[in-house]
Amino acid sequence: MLGLIALAISLFGTQCWAQTTCGGIEQPPCPLSITNTFSPGTTTNTYEFFGDGRLVVRFDTVLTTFTLTVTVNHTIDPLDPNEFPAGTVCVTYSGNGGRCDQYDFTGSAGGPNGVPVKNTDYKGLITLTLSYLNSQPIHNPAFGHAPGDNATAVYSEDILTSYSTEPSSDPTMGGTLPGLSSVAALDEPLTESDTVCSLTVSPTNVASGQKPEVEITFKLFSSSSCSGTALRDKTARLSVSTTDTSGNVTFPALKNVEANKFHWDSKNGLNEYDISTEGLADGRYNVTVFSSKFSPQSTNFCLVNGSFATTCP
Repeated sequence: MLGLIALAISLFGTQCWAQTTCGGIEQPPCPLSITNTFSPGTTTNTYEFFGDGRLVVRFDTVLTTFTLTVTVNHTIDPLDPNEFPAGTVCVTYSGNGGRCDQYDFTGSAGGPNGVPVKNTDYKGLITLTLSYLNSQPIHNPAFGHAPGDNATAVYSEDILTSYSTEPSSDPTMGGTLPGLSSVAALDEPLTESDTVCSLTVSPTNVASGQKPEVEITFKLFSSSSCSGTALRDKTARLSVSTTDTSGNVTFPALKNVEANKFHWDSKNGLNEYDISTEGLADGRYNVTVFSSKFSPQSTNFCLVNGSFATTCP
């Protein structure tokens, strides 16, 4: 009996939130439209669509009180070929029968479709965090944004700033934008078929009194055998994520990030990236590296009493 209980806990201990309260036998259908209220004291809201994903909307600063409705649309607006290369597709979700999802915004404010107006209803940027159950291999993730009216919009921007592959069947992406209009998870084709070898994360040697740092490195080869000349990747990007007490993936702000780029160690054939762990709480962190040359790769590290560790207590 205890074994069965432990198994149940392990199954529900990850971010597997889809289809738990709706959409099943003798359950109500999952919502396709959700309305939340924002105010100066409420700058973040979660839109839980279960099999159609979870979207978190966060404003830097809210100036007025307004409602914001997010509606799931399974018809995706056209993609601008000047921004998204041929072969780019929308991501299909395993939790909704293998369909793509577009998220449309309406509301009670004075902008197009009633969305809030910058510098009237809010200041700064808007951060979106989207989690979903994935049903297809991801090559080069993109967070598509279709500026303008919902009915005539074209996806012409990739707002992706962060991406997490943990767990791989349940990725999370983040993006920032100045105003709200339709968004969708997209997958771009790779420009190369290179192989990542020896993705590692390790503490760096810093002088006494300096802030602690960790270094992420990887080797890239054109062959799957990881032999030959190591390659530099100027397109590689990196995200650090963790899981909050509610089981949601979040992307903590990083200090002293190297302009969000890997630098090249030609002597050792390494693509390297140093991050500061200053301000990060103790816990487990996932590092995801993504690029136009290879599918997303990830590794993990822990902080214990503010110090780097390869295992968490």
